[in-house]
Amino acid sequence: MKRLNTQGKLFSLATHAKVSTLFAVAILLPLSAPGHHSQAHFSDQFSQMEGELTDVVWRNPHIKFTLSTENENGQDELVNIETNSIYYLERAGITRDRIQVGDRVLIGGYESIREGGEFLAAEMELADGERVFLIRGGVTSQFEDQIQDTVAENRGIFRVWSIPQDNQREMHTPLTEWAIQEKAKFDPFDNFSIRCEPSGMPRLMWYPHPYEFVDAGDEIQLKLEMYDLTRTIHMEGAAPPADVTPSRMGYSVGHWEDDNTLVIETSRLNWNYYDTVGTPQSDAAETTERYTLSDDQSRLDYHITTIDPQTFTEPATIAGYWLALGEEIVPYECEAD
Repeated sequence: MKRLNTQGKLFSLATHAKVSTLFAVAILLPLSAPGHHSQAHFSDQFSQMEGELTDVVWRNPHIKFTLSTENENGQDELVNIETNSIYYLERAGITRDRIQVGDRVLIGGYESIREGGEFLAAEMELADGERVFLIRGGVTSQFEDQIQDTVAENRGIFRVWSIPQDNQREMHTPLTEWAIQEKAKFDPFDNFSIRCEPSGMPRLMWYPHPYEFVDAGDEIQLKLEMYDLTRTIHMEGAAPPADVTPSRMGYSVGHWEDDNTLVIETSRLNWNYYDTVGTPQSDAAETTERYTLSDDQSRLDYHITTIDPQTFTEPATIAGYWLALGEEIVPYECEAD
């Protein structure tokens, strides 16, 4: 059981060229890349360790392991390791039965900058010798985008939508000086996401977990896998009633701009954060979401605009797309430490 604290690559040069290339790309991605939760408390220096798994906790928001290894002083050490959510690993083909207590593994990733023997696993060589990615672009490189026969199904927007393998998003977040100062106060060790407290709008709509539009007549129900939440979109086109209590998801009113574009306007928000890395959001925030269905009904492009003069010097935007992959919404069941 030896811990390797030098920089290096987990995969040998003999590894298939495609895998080696993908590994190189994954290693170069910054830890600040958008994800479920902030990972700012991990170093950006890649290191490796090997040993025996003594515990496997297969849960959301992060799967966790305990590794019995040997530190640089030759002493036995237990290291707490975290990695991605269940959805990411299972979509990449890494299921619970592949990783067992007692397995000898080699792990590559990033040590925590705080004390306590914690480690963020980016890659792992499993007990059967397979080498897999676990976070960011590495794990999504193992996804397969198997588009459903959406034309034959003809369900329009009313289906489950999933992130694509290439989950690139265009973000524009022009912060005010007040917002910059408030963001600097965010504690990456103690915050709502670590405590498994559901976040609010608009961040809910670009979490990388599936969601489903459900036709409920005068309303559209939007079922979110993340945090097991459901949004209600009021389609009668009326303004929010005066007695609506502000909430983390606000009050949403929708309309069809044409046959393929759903527009949703949300106000009455009292969620304090724009994202999971501490960007603040005031009670004055209002969002406009636009979801445009492709002609073959297989792709849903989204564009979300947030107006909040206290936080942004001009409207903040994020754009990307989702795919019809035939997935189902499964219980998220987040568990805090």
